[in-house]
Amino acid sequence: MLTEKFDKDKYNTVEIFTTAKKSSRLSILLLLPLYIIGVCVYLIQKNLENIFMTFFKSTFLIEILIAAAGAFLFIILAMLAKAFLLSIFSEGKFANVKFKIIKEGQKPYCCLAEPIKIRQYQLCVAVYILIIAIAPYIIALIIGDFIFVLASFLCLFFAGGDILFFISLFGWKKYLNNSNNLYVIDFEGIMLYRIYAEK
Repeated sequence: MLTEKFDKDKYNTVEIFTTAKKSSRLSILLLLPLYIIGVCVYLIQKNLENIFMTFFKSTFLIEILIAAAGAFLFIILAMLAKAFLLSIFSEGKFANVKFKIIKEGQKPYCCLAEPIKIRQYQLCVAVYILIIAIAPYIIALIIGDFIFVLASFLCLFFAGGDILFFISLFGWKKYLNNSNNLYVIDFEGIMLYRIYAEK
């Protein structure tokens, strides 16, 4: 079954809170090497001259607008895909999917108003990361223009907190009596979430 009746009384809870400042630092530490790897992979195909010439093209402003629009579309597509998957695993279906702006980072965010199994939530976040962080970079490499690589880096920036959140969810089983029945409810991603472990 994709959805199960959740009874809070049968679970112990652990609430995890991280400040926006700490979350931002962790995101930078995570994203910086990814940006460096991204540029290096691009340079394997192209060269430094190609990067510098990008900024002196007659079509520079048009390409910026196209790349920005593409990044925006990927963000919307990733949010909708995550919302659709969350609704599949939710008892309340799409009615329990929430869209909001995380004030500290001014980032759009999608979460669920009820707990679901950790592995199900990781699947939702993994699809989101695939669409918003990996797909734009692959397309940018195919196009070959550095402006589009930069736009893919912008998409990756929006996925930074979700990547941290995805990784953080792997370690809870051993800390909670090796319980196989773990649920999570997400309020603001890595900054605030709650784990439920079966008693």
